Amino acid sequence: MPLPRVKPSHRHTSAQQYAYEEVRRWILNGVLEPDEVVRDVEIAELLGVSRTPVREALIRLGQEGLVEASASRMTRVAGLPLDRAPHLFQVGASLDALAAELAAPQMTEADLQLMRSLLDSLSQTSSPERLSALDEEFHLVYYRRAGNPVLIELLESIDEQLRRIERHIWGHVRIQEEAHEEHRGLLEALTARDPAAAGEAARVNWLRSWQRGEEVFKTSVPS
Repeated sequence: MPLPRVKPSHRHTSAQQYAYEEVRRWILNGVLEPDEVVRDVEIAELLGVSRTPVREALIRLGQEGLVEASASRMTRVAGLPLDRAPHLFQVGASLDALAAELAAPQMTEADLQLMRSLLDSLSQTSSPERLSALDEEFHLVYYRRAGNPVLIELLESIDEQLRRIERHIWGHVRIQEEAHEEHRGLLEALTARDPAAAGEAARVNWLRSWQRGEEVFKTSVPS
């Protein structure tokens, strides 16, 4: 996939950190697809840096499991972590349920209005990238209201690890419709300030997300 042209900017980070952040963002957001070859010369040219910081960035990304060296010694984007996915969704379901339970009594009208707006936006787009981003924003509203920074850190870490997988799951109309109904039920429970109902709605949404994901990956192989 062609890489985006990066506009020159005044950076306050090192060249290595800059390269790391840009390439990592490209991988997580699908600009670089699973198994795609990553060429340090091309990246260095696009970012306006030398090859050395790019190579150092790729080493860091390799340590995170986002890129890997092939038998031919070329660097490729790592495949989707499907072996970890069921475990990540299982843990995420419990943590998200806890966040919803904690947040429910504390939700403000501004929070709920923002979630309604995000839900409307979710129903008006079919772009997997946009749907994934809106989904994260929707959940983040009550994560913040839960008032537990450690819980937020854990959930954001899981969301980030699942982002590439969820982009593929979101690319199906039936899944979009089912997820919309689950989000609507979650919003209704939060609007009612009902911790038990909100927690269960959040848990079901996560567990069903992976059930749908399993069906997707059984019938198609991401490229």
